[in-house]
Amino acid sequence: MKKNILFAAALFAGSLAFAQGTTTSMKNKKGMEYLPQAGDWAIQMNAVPILDFALNAVNIMNNTGATAKHLGYATGFDNVIVGKMYTSSTEAWRAKVGITFTRNGNTETINKYGADQDLYTQDSMGKVTNVIIGIGKEYRRGHNRLQGFYGFEGLLTIGSQSPTYTKEYNLTLDVAVNEAGAANSRVKETSGSAFGIGARGFIGVDYFVLPKIAIGAEFGWGLGLVTGSSKRVDEVYTGTDVIEVENLGVQSTNFSLGNDTGGSSAFGASAALNITFHF
Repeated sequence: MKKNILFAAALFAGSLAFAQGTTTSMKNKKGMEYLPQAGDWAIQMNAVPILDFALNAVNIMNNTGATAKHLGYATGFDNVIVGKMYTSSTEAWRAKVGITFTRNGNTETINKYGADQDLYTQDSMGKVTNVIIGIGKEYRRGHNRLQGFYGFEGLLTIGSQSPTYTKEYNLTLDVAVNEAGAANSRVKETSGSAFGIGARGFIGVDYFVLPKIAIGAEFGWGLGLVTGSSKRVDEVYTGTDVIEVENLGVQSTNFSLGNDTGGSSAFGASAALNITFHF
């Protein structure tokens, strides 16, 4: 019983020390808050373009060539929004969301096989879908403008692509092609897909250069598993008929475990150097 009481007292003392050793509010002379507070939201971006521009601005006697650029997405997560929601001044939920869908068409004129080398067109239509979703929990502590953080997060990625091809000539009727023996088949469609999951712990630091604006760095240790597959469908002329032949491509499984600069190697890095805006 005494051991349990002592253990509980130690936990209470530890939590009290953590709270007392952490600055949760700091205001400038105008009364503006530097540090994130409960209910704040934040969005994270790549800090390198800003630093390049700043270094070029102070380098008066020598033009480094670094100019102002679009901030860009967090490193390693193109087209993914990285954000946070603070439940208190020392805790926040982290989220990564990216959903992209592209569709494009192309028409190409190609020489046909055979003695006459007649021209024909090939129409292709491609669709690509990529989804990345991540969620995690972040804990913070620190003194004044310098804040450290740590936590964990999980990541899910789904991707697919499916180009299809339409050619204007008929394999059955195209005697020149088949007699030449150079082209008795053609690709009708291809497809590929990938699915991945990952989990990681992270640690990092933020320095609030202005109220609610922090430049920071993040490192972590994580694992990831990604599986992928591909398929191709060919139209083949047998001499009498045109049939479809399905060819299964590469089936792959990749597992990674190790340190990173922002994310497990299965998913890329989230932000080795970032800038975070709180509001």
